Amino acid sequence: MKLSSQSSKAALAMGVACSLGVAAMLGTAGTASAATSKTFELCASGNYTVYAEFPQLGGFSTTLINRGDCWKGTVSAQATYAKVRGLYNTSTKEFYVGTAHFSSKGWKGAARGTTTSPNLVTN
Repeated sequence: MKLSSQSSKAALAMGVACSLGVAAMLGTAGTASAATSKTFELCASGNYTVYAEFPQLGGFSTTLINRGDCWKGTVSAQATYAKVRGLYNTSTKEFYVGTAHFSSKGWKGAARGTTTSPNLVTN
């Protein structure tokens, strides 16, 4: 089956749009990524494991960050905040630690405290 010229152009445009959408979400638009991404760094300085979720990026999240470790990466400039969550040490349940609000360059901070008194600090 041969596609019409109009169908071929529509399919190509849709493919390009999808590719650009994924690149924008991950902040990996090639050489333009410096202008379209932010640096995000979260350290687990409390007595619990943490992760960050980026609601504006379709639920993209960091990997689990164990006590004493940090996660650093780039995220799309579209992201203005991340929700930081902790995991209890004795179960698989999670709890809210805080919200990291980004500057124009990103965010750097740590989840501190204990599972019963967590807090999020900006460095």
